Amino acid sequence: MSTLRNLAINALRAAGHRNIAAGIRHVSYEPFTRPLDLLGIV
Repeated sequence: MSTLRNLAINALRAAGHRNIAAGIRHVSYEPFTRPLDLLGIV
């Protein structure tokens, strides 16, 4: 579980989010598309 958490935090930092909590809120507004965009999958 900690590996997945670190992956998420590092992906947010790589996308330019300095505040992790704000980055999670931003990504969670559209939970089916934004996380995939963040990872470059879609």
